Amino acid sequence: MVSAACLLLVAAGVFNAAVDPYAMFRFYEREGFNVSKPAIHQRVRLMKAYEVRRLKPQSLVLGTSRVHLGISPRHEGWASLYEHRYNLAFDGATTKEMYAYLRHAHAAGRLEHVMLGLDTYHLNAVPGSARPDFDPGLLMDENHGLNVLRSLAADFKLLTSISTFKESLATLRAQDNPQPVWLAPDGQRLGEVFFRRPVENFMTCGPRCYFDEIDKLEVRFKLEWKIPVPPGPRVQSGPPKEPDPVTSLGYIQKIIDYCRTYNIGLSFFLTPSHAHQLELDAATGNWWSIENGKRQIVALLARDAENHSDKEPVVLYDFGGYSQITTENLPPLGSKKEMKYYWDSSHFKENVGNMVLDRLLGTETENHEIPGDFGVRLSPDNIEAVITQLNENQEKYRQNNRQEIKTLQMWVDAFKEENGILDN
Repeated sequence: MVSAACLLLVAAGVFNAAVDPYAMFRFYEREGFNVSKPAIHQRVRLMKAYEVRRLKPQSLVLGTSRVHLGISPRHEGWASLYEHRYNLAFDGATTKEMYAYLRHAHAAGRLEHVMLGLDTYHLNAVPGSARPDFDPGLLMDENHGLNVLRSLAADFKLLTSISTFKESLATLRAQDNPQPVWLAPDGQRLGEVFFRRPVENFMTCGPRCYFDEIDKLEVRFKLEWKIPVPPGPRVQSGPPKEPDPVTSLGYIQKIIDYCRTYNIGLSFFLTPSHAHQLELDAATGNWWSIENGKRQIVALLARDAENHSDKEPVVLYDFGGYSQITTENLPPLGSKKEMKYYWDSSHFKENVGNMVLDRLLGTETENHEIPGDFGVRLSPDNIEAVITQLNENQEKYRQNNRQEIKTLQMWVDAFKEENGILDN
């Protein structure tokens, strides 16, 4: 009985390794058999853990879906500096997850350089967190003696799981109707493919309609934690979860310390979301967190520079203000016209990412003309002036876009009323 069960596990493992639904190994790929791998689109964290292990990049970028979409490892300036580059960003990435994937990537191949793209919600003192599909068991660290065992255990667990077997069967069925491949070999999500799939709302209802839909979703994301919990007994499964002793900013500090310890070049940038994101933060009462977060990250990097005065300071560029890029006008209601720089208020296009990379790398690549007000290097000497300018630019934007601001506020007020959220 035991031998039969072991044989069944081995057979399932061999089958799953051959089909390779999560692109774990890429031992064998054949058209009509396993080239189309729909499972990787739902398990990006998992797939990228294996891709990094296999590709061993010298340089990488970490961040959320904004970076995943907008930052291309094929950028000329980046390519001229490092032969092996990889976009290791993924949806909803937290600083705790970024730190874990940084260690994994360095253990896999000895990193030389890292770019970290932060959203404003990363710059706070709330306990560090990880998403439900984050699996630290897949990741290696600097404890090299255990990495082989960790990797083998993770491989065995995945290859013998029922869920992997089901995805292998789904992979075989998917070959008859392959879907567009929007995940590039270098880790970037290809917006030109992803958003233009026939099933995407970007195509079915149009770019302006999609932009508005994302704005409404952002209202929920920014306010749902304020929804009152109804009275009554609470059902809790398992023991209470202890809060992470390290904050989101604390994990940024860990990333800096790690890169200092292993002599990995590091640069930071605050991502360039559309101005609507800033206005939604203001309308939901979160504007203070933007100002305070920028001050805190500057102070953190200033302390690091003081502690490592014999080394180059870590660069921090802020692209998250009001600029010619981030205040791009929206298409008229009902229009099918695309925006030049944005897919929606959260996600910038690759042409914007190319400008970001030019600023970070100090390059001037062809056809990447950068407006003078896009991107400022933050320091203790200019942070207060930058924040003052941010507030002045906000006022100008509001004066020129009164109807849009009114609509955003209306959506915020409606959500609060529907969910019983009271203003403090």
